Amino acid sequence: MLLWVLFALMTAAVVAVLLRPLIRGNAAASPDAAADIAVYKDQLTEIDADVARGLVSPADAEPARREIARRLLARADAAGEGAKRSIALRPVVAAVGGLVPALAIGGYVLLGSPTLPDQPRRPNPADVIANAPASELVAKVEARLAEHPDDGKGWDVVAPIYFRLERFADAANAYARAAALLGETPQRLAGFAEATVMANNGIVTEAARAAYEKIAKADPSRFEPKFWLALAKEQDGKLAEAAADYRAMLVAAPPDANWRPLIEERLAVVEKRVMPDPRQPRGPSAADVKAAESMPAADRTQMIRGMVDGLAKRLAADPGDTEGWQRLIQSYMVLGEREKAVAALADARRKLAGNAPALGDLTALAKSLGLGS
Repeated sequence: MLLWVLFALMTAAVVAVLLRPLIRGNAAASPDAAADIAVYKDQLTEIDADVARGLVSPADAEPARREIARRLLARADAAGEGAKRSIALRPVVAAVGGLVPALAIGGYVLLGSPTLPDQPRRPNPADVIANAPASELVAKVEARLAEHPDDGKGWDVVAPIYFRLERFADAANAYARAAALLGETPQRLAGFAEATVMANNGIVTEAARAAYEKIAKADPSRFEPKFWLALAKEQDGKLAEAAADYRAMLVAAPPDANWRPLIEERLAVVEKRVMPDPRQPRGPSAADVKAAESMPAADRTQMIRGMVDGLAKRLAADPGDTEGWQRLIQSYMVLGEREKAVAALADARRKLAGNAPALGDLTALAKSLGLGS
């Protein structure tokens, strides 16, 4: 109850302040009117004094006396009318001053809800966007892109978000769409290439290779395209070329470059493969694949895929390697890819059709692996 009394008093105070000029009306001007009237009276007294001293003749003084008298009467009439209007408005002002708060309070009592709990503050749109889940924001962008597939900026914005969410295939597609609509830039090409490599389990595909070649041509000083192009050669079985590229990168690298250990590691791996133990057959063995199972999933997948795919490409160029075919078939079985193992077995038999001992070895291997005879 005390709160409502305070509100009423505050309302009355505000109304009084607002209506004060109306209550006073022209009364504020009354001091000025009195001063003017006093001046006119003094002027009349001075004229009479000048006539008495003989400074002004009565005939000359009469026009001045009439003009001053006229001004005196006009000023007195104006002051009187203002006072009358102020007095006449006072009842109206008082009625309005009392009626407005009464109507406000009555309307609130009838229509308001004083017991209604406070409404929560409406959230700032910027805060909503900043705190919204990434999936929700992506869904909104995807809905817009579905309606406006030619929105290059939309594809450009959503591409890195896809990548952070590990939606690598979607990221590669978004980068490609942005590049097609807005033009190729090193950033878009690099994003597309990296997303494509990640979407293919670390394999540098032809599309990724083409993107990295464009980046390397546009900016020969960049490290990333050189590394991935060298890795592509390594995966293709071009080990000597890959080793040469790795060595060139180490020569040009600053001593404190944080990527030197990575290049040194890859070079060591390639050099071992370039100069293998003559007692061991070429290509990854089943033991190599088994040993890789202790590595982190991403590293294991990248290593195994690189070795197996590299061997498959080398056999396509050099199909006479009997032991290489055996290693490839065994690797596919270790990876759990039976269909690829069956396809590799069929390819090997076609490529080695005239080599009876090799075909016999393949038949024995197929029986041991449960691939038939």
